[in-house]
Amino acid sequence: MTTISPFAAGSYVANRNTSQLLTLKNQLNDLSNQLSSGKVSQTYGGLGTGRSTALAAQATLSALDGYATGITAAQTRTNLAVTSLTQVATLGTTARAALNNGLQSVAVNSTAGRSIALANLQTALDTLNQSAAGNYLFGGGDTTTQPVLDANTILNGSTDADGNPLEGLTDVIKERVDAQLGPGGNGRLTQSEPTAVPILVTEESNATTRVKFGFTLGSEPKATGAFTASISATSPATLNVNLKSPTAQPAAGDSISFALKMPDGTSTTVTLTAATSADSGSTTSFALGATAADTMKNLSATLTNALKGAASSTLAVTATADAATQFFTGSAHGGPDRNGVTPQRVLYDGSTPVDYGTPTPNTTVLWYQGENTYTTPPDPTKAVPTAALDTQSIQVSATGQVGTGARAIDPTIQNVLTGLATMAFALPTTSDANTAATYQRVNSRAGALLSSSDQTNPSIQDTVTQLSIASTRLSNASTTNTATKNSLQNTLDGIEQAPTEEVVAKLLDVQNRLQASYQITSSLSKLSLINYIS
Repeated sequence: MTTISPFAAGSYVANRNTSQLLTLKNQLNDLSNQLSSGKVSQTYGGLGTGRSTALAAQATLSALDGYATGITAAQTRTNLAVTSLTQVATLGTTARAALNNGLQSVAVNSTAGRSIALANLQTALDTLNQSAAGNYLFGGGDTTTQPVLDANTILNGSTDADGNPLEGLTDVIKERVDAQLGPGGNGRLTQSEPTAVPILVTEESNATTRVKFGFTLGSEPKATGAFTASISATSPATLNVNLKSPTAQPAAGDSISFALKMPDGTSTTVTLTAATSADSGSTTSFALGATAADTMKNLSATLTNALKGAASSTLAVTATADAATQFFTGSAHGGPDRNGVTPQRVLYDGSTPVDYGTPTPNTTVLWYQGENTYTTPPDPTKAVPTAALDTQSIQVSATGQVGTGARAIDPTIQNVLTGLATMAFALPTTSDANTAATYQRVNSRAGALLSSSDQTNPSIQDTVTQLSIASTRLSNASTTNTATKNSLQNTLDGIEQAPTEEVVAKLLDVQNRLQASYQITSSLSKLSLINYIS
């Protein structure tokens, strides 16, 4: 049922006047709020058609603030990583330069070189534990775990959770050097008695051991003057050194030479030369005796020195570098099978070394504790570490990311650590006939490894360049985001902000209109028929 409201004469005008007064009053209140707050409205609904633009701008500004926070933190980490890796690279280049300079005075520089290399190795390991705001820089995707064990544990070993010993770098190197040199310290060769004629040198008898440990005899030997030399076709092979006749006395300058092959395929040549006099510790010359038998005895003694010298120089240095190389592949996590990477160690049959492999359970300190993810190709043997730079990425825009990750177990860093370790453990500690040869071998092996600081491709310097580029990209993204933020803020201010001058002008206008309306309404309310007639 519809109800018709009563209508009184003049009520329409009164209602309209009241509505207009209320409208002016509301306008006055809105303008007063705008003047005090500086905002067009306290709600998005009051922004009219600009509310959609304002909402979108606010969301984008909030995202830009988040990007800015991430970029600032990432720039700090990246710049610190660049500084740290530059220091590691410098340690490598300095050590390589010291090796080259030391060639001028081997006896003086070898002992000092050991100490410097060990100190540099410890410094490099400490540097790789650098952190920023509690986040480690060189653990790949794992920023909360210290990526590298302390230097003392790495060098000297520790124990596992069950109390079983874990051997450090020092023991790992000693094990491999001992296995290569053999009990006689001469590369697992067997030499006949000092007075025996002919002089015989025989390879390791165990065929399995002979392939991977110690010296083997190389190509056909050479002999001059009164000497003869040959290598048997049997296995193990035997070097036979003799005189052309039992009473043939060699002359000064007569010599024999033969090659010793190492398991890595390289070789070293031993040359022994007769002289009228020679030092008893010589590895190259032997004295002519009163008789041919005495000369052969002197030759046998010098041959013993030469074999031990070759083993303690070329073979020991190679074993040291190989052991350190294996050690620094160790990782507690990740790897091709995601169970970590265990360095290869010497495997024994009783007391005889027969092969290299990963012992079970692990007996080696795993120096790297960070993330070490590998790719997962169909052929597991082709798995390789994922790109370290991508292990940490920073969102710099709605569609842009910048990689800033790094791993201490990067192959170039491994090489530099291995080079420093080779210097620290293989440089000669005494001055004797083998010192120069040992130093030369260390310079060759360690120098090549230390070249990963800045000369190889890739190198540590390449990683520094990648991180520097990442830092530049972060700076550029920050600049772009700041410009975008300023533009959006200006747009938002144009929608939300109320210009003071304009608001004041409108406020005065509304106040005047409202005041006039009040006065007119007040005057009209006092009118009556009597007032009108009079």
